[in-house]
Amino acid sequence: MNESLILGNHYSKKDLSTIYDEKGLLSSREGIFSSGSLHSYLFFVDLVKEGKQDRFHFNDYFDGDIFHWDSQTTQHINSPRIQKIVNKQLPILLFSRIYPKVKSQTQPFVYCGRLEYIEHDENTTKPVHIIFQSLDYDETTQNKNLINIYNWKPELIGKSSTNNVYLVRKQISKPRGEQKKPNYTERRGLVTSRVGQGWYRQEILKKWNGKCSITGCSITEILISSHIKGWSECNEDERLDPDNGILLSPNIDSLFDKHLISFNDDGSILISDKISKTDLDILGISSSIKLIVDTGMKKYLLHHRIKFNKEGI
Repeated sequence: MNESLILGNHYSKKDLSTIYDEKGLLSSREGIFSSGSLHSYLFFVDLVKEGKQDRFHFNDYFDGDIFHWDSQTTQHINSPRIQKIVNKQLPILLFSRIYPKVKSQTQPFVYCGRLEYIEHDENTTKPVHIIFQSLDYDETTQNKNLINIYNWKPELIGKSSTNNVYLVRKQISKPRGEQKKPNYTERRGLVTSRVGQGWYRQEILKKWNGKCSITGCSITEILISSHIKGWSECNEDERLDPDNGILLSPNIDSLFDKHLISFNDDGSILISDKISKTDLDILGISSSIKLIVDTGMKKYLLHHRIKFNKEGI
């Protein structure tokens, strides 16, 4: 079914009813729709649930590539529908919008892709709080619909989630030394997906004030949150350590990733002899480039320089 949908596009229930010949969608008022012919669960999520009590408002949101979701208030973990979700019996397709209406006009939903169950908060019931992996999460998207959904947080409108068990992952008002990171970095299944990367990118964007650390470029849509010590070489803590990250423009990232440039602890650049003077000029690379290096980065830069000396020279 999801092959007929475009990530980030708007869809009303009427649109989906027409696309899939499902008249039941037109009269559906529940947050989950399913039928025998669809072979999928459709999640319809309003991030701000106007007209309902505050305690039901703010537990549905993206946290990087993780999606938090509260079930209906009549459901618990052993409810038949919730058990089907937990046991992954049907694919889940997420349609989300921030407000159900704007100036009395009903808003369409944004198709946000597939969800897969990871875990649930055992201390919640009626509603039960479930944590999903967003299988189609795109941290580099330039689609404004998706960006708005991904970036929405209750704090933006002066609210907070009652999702207390997982608030620690939101990194709210804590010194960096006290921050805790997602306790899972990989999901193994049909494919291996890097869980926590969305959170990590947010941290790197904050650390470097949304600008390339070398060029100063502020087009965040193209900037890359690059690991100094490569992902495959890191342990779980290193993979999600902001000190192991630099925000880079694409051409700089490619050179850094291939160990054709590196940096000393004082921030001065090292340039491989493999790069010609002509290419250096084209790419805007000069020996005067300097990176701001803090103490936490130095151990990762040492690792990078060792590989630079082996591969880049």
